[in-house]
Amino acid sequence: MLPPDPFRSPAQAASFLVLLMGVCLILAGSVAPRAAAQDARVGLRTGPTFGFLSDSAIPFTGGRRTTNANPRLDLHAGAVLLVPLTDAYFLQPELLYIQKGGHFSQPLSERYSVERYRLSYVQGLMLGRRALPIRGRLSAHAVAGLSVEVALRGTVQRDARSARGTFEDRIDLLDDEHLRRWDVGLVVGAGLEYGIGATGRLGLALRYNPGLRSVFAGSEDALGPSTNAGVFPLSAPPSTLRHDVVTASLTYTVPLQLF
Repeated sequence: MLPPDPFRSPAQAASFLVLLMGVCLILAGSVAPRAAAQDARVGLRTGPTFGFLSDSAIPFTGGRRTTNANPRLDLHAGAVLLVPLTDAYFLQPELLYIQKGGHFSQPLSERYSVERYRLSYVQGLMLGRRALPIRGRLSAHAVAGLSVEVALRGTVQRDARSARGTFEDRIDLLDDEHLRRWDVGLVVGAGLEYGIGATGRLGLALRYNPGLRSVFAGSEDALGPSTNAGVFPLSAPPSTLRHDVVTASLTYTVPLQLF
């Protein structure tokens, strides 16, 4: 059984995550050789987020044949620190604000129904990075590691249209304690970087970030059927949903010594 969420508010959870990332940064600096630590880089990361909520063992799919699991396009942005351990290996802690979620739709002959989940988090990542040098100013790398995130807000919008009329319902998931306060996930990805000017590096990165915990708390009927019991929820029981997220990022880093 998973432990209960220990945080009473998003602010408390976010403060804990920032403190945790600070400890990770101190540890990263302590294990890095002094000469290598002087070559540390800092920068920004931003780009689109392609969010899915999966209720199937197969990523990016739903567990019900009559329901389509669709991606939600959102954004992420934050800061990144790159600490070299050797010429090829690095520690890469990051702190991001990320929006994600997913859509479920059910197009039937007598009714069209849709469920839109919109969730936002503060996310901390601790990644290991392997440089894959390419000739010239272009370089490649691969990353892998863990993510820890705390929920800031979450809503689900439910709509159904039929000959009988239109149904609409909106649920605040965080206030009603349906949404888990925190999540843990895996991160794998790769990227390319190109030298800009004397010290800058501009990069593109693609990552896959699956969640390891169910997104919602409580029983299988945590979100209930609203007032339209014959329609919602469209997915399998909400308590089985987990995040499947793909991010595409534009990054820019400079030597930490410039600050």
